[in-house]
Amino acid sequence: MKMNRSVKIVFADDSDIHHFLLESLMSKFVRLQLLIKAKDGEELLHDLSEIQEIPDVAILDLHMPNMDGLSAAKDLLLRFPFVKIYGFTSSSDEKEKEAMLSSGFYKVFPKNKLRELLTELSELP
Repeated sequence: MKMNRSVKIVFADDSDIHHFLLESLMSKFVRLQLLIKAKDGEELLHDLSEIQEIPDVAILDLHMPNMDGLSAAKDLLLRFPFVKIYGFTSSSDEKEKEAMLSSGFYKVFPKNKLRELLTELSELP
């Protein structure tokens, strides 16, 4: 099966380094289209209300100012029930990861595995 459809991504993380890394790595994955990158969940949801596109995937950091990843995921799933939400966290706390998964996150990746996360997204149908 040939996969040409782009995977539309929104990204929220309060780290400038991770914004830079995401943009650098995304150029290697032609199917991935970055719709929005935001510093927190509140900014992400605001920016989403300004565009006409529906994301396929959201990548959310757990700990962010103003609105954390858990709260943003809850709002995202209400608005876009079919969006796949991937956690992106430096937390090694298993209880936090479990909370993410039980809140509707599809999968959780550690921040040092961004390339692996993007590889998985590029292989989505």
